[in-house]
Amino acid sequence: MLHIILILIISLIIIKFFFLCKSPSLSNLQGKNVIITGASTGIGEEMAYICAKNGANIVIASRRKTLLDKVASKCKNISPNQPIKVITCDLKHEKDCEKLINLSIEFFNEINDKPEIDMLILNHAMTLFEHMDFNNPKLMVEKLRDITMSNLIGFATLSHLTIPYMISDSNQKEFKSIIVLSSLMSTISLGMSWAYSTSKAAINSYFTSLNEELEYQELQNQIKITLCHLGSINTITMRSHTDKYFPKLLVDYMVLNVEVTAKSILQSGLNGQKELWYPSYGILLRYAYGIFPGIMRKIGFWIQKYLIKN
Repeated sequence: MLHIILILIISLIIIKFFFLCKSPSLSNLQGKNVIITGASTGIGEEMAYICAKNGANIVIASRRKTLLDKVASKCKNISPNQPIKVITCDLKHEKDCEKLINLSIEFFNEINDKPEIDMLILNHAMTLFEHMDFNNPKLMVEKLRDITMSNLIGFATLSHLTIPYMISDSNQKEFKSIIVLSSLMSTISLGMSWAYSTSKAAINSYFTSLNEELEYQELQNQIKITLCHLGSINTITMRSHTDKYFPKLLVDYMVLNVEVTAKSILQSGLNGQKELWYPSYGILLRYAYGIFPGIMRKIGFWIQKYLIKN
């Protein structure tokens, strides 16, 4: 019976990813008002370049102004006439979330008399990969709180502040997009990823519920939420952790190209997909955990004990 279920799942995945999914042209970004958080490096940085190349009006946000300015400068080189705004903020704080949305709306209104947000890309994240210190419970709680405030509460706050600027009284033909970057680590949790995995699992649950609420309030044709479950991407942040704990040869084989990843994320948002699994085999791991939880946990324990460097 389990073999039949697995065959059906694999068949559905193959049909979905290779025959049913149409990749919209990135030129559809032309003229859209886009906010990208965590845009100073990595996937956010690459998405900023793609948006600039395809004519979007961009707000890029991060805590690190120097790096943001460099990204903005490169965007200007790519598309000299395309408007771009840099906003420095720490999105674990509610006031900074409000600042980002308010300044973005002012910017969009100034450049095209359109105080609307077409696409919000929630990409910023705090990461933590370390074993728990049972002798210091207060510190463990503080670390969990910090990551939760940034990764979950920051995402939720920004989505609620943005939605009013996505709802239209007119019969708009095009939908608005909220693209949420999650992780396979929400499903495949190792002990040392406890805080990060917890925050990403909470993000999955929250935005799945938000999607249901949009449908309940009959807003699903106006706003589409795309939840992106990502594997190991070849970014500076990811390599700073993977290179520390895993053999380099294995990491080089595992990590995925950041530019290709960024394009896939933007295309999934433009397509209005509810979920993106990248790489696509990640969904198999999700079902494997559901069908064989004991075996998958043992594999996770084996990886942590024998494969990860001390």
